[in-house]
Amino acid sequence: NEPDVTDDSEDPTPGDPADVDPNCPDCTVVLLEQTPALELLKDGAYVDTNGDGITNVGDEVVYTFTVTNTGNVTITNITIDDPLVAVVGGPIDLAPGASDSTTFTATYAITQADIDAGGVYNLATATGQDPDGDDVSDESEDPTPVDPADVDPNCPECTVVILEQTPSLELLKDGFYEDANADGITNVGDVINYAFRVTNTGNVTITNITINDPLV
Repeated sequence: NEPDVTDDSEDPTPGDPADVDPNCPDCTVVLLEQTPALELLKDGAYVDTNGDGITNVGDEVVYTFTVTNTGNVTITNITIDDPLVAVVGGPIDLAPGASDSTTFTATYAITQADIDAGGVYNLATATGQDPDGDDVSDESEDPTPVDPADVDPNCPECTVVILEQTPSLELLKDGFYEDANADGITNVGDVINYAFRVTNTGNVTITNITINDPLV
């Protein structure tokens, strides 16, 4: 019998030396394009914490985050950073096409400035690592966009939670008779002193308040 004649293959079209496996320098290499990508959706819902039917300080916005791996490689150690709130949950790993809408949550306490502005506007960022250890990130979008009139032109992708504004004032006017000449008789020249009490009974700041009285 004739002895076998063998030869290990070599790649006739070698590529970048950086792509060569040092454990198999003669291996045929077919590079596969990696397109790591994430999508982050941030949604917010107003909660009337004290159940009084009025939007006021101390009510809350509850945020939910949906992260989707829109690329073709696994993304690991995914976390969410939000400058407005502390996000609870994670880190997580997502295979291509996988989505997660339950891990990450956050709660925000509404301020007077938010009510005066008519809403809460904010962005969050999801960040993870691709198989090479490089960061992959995405700024959030609002899955339930509001009326275009309510969109902040400086932050068109911001998650917007509209807060109902109920401006109102209450004016109490009290009068006190004064016997100006102290004669014990009500007569011409005596006076009435009026006192006015103005109360903001709404939920937004009222500015430039004046009082008009046709008598005085």
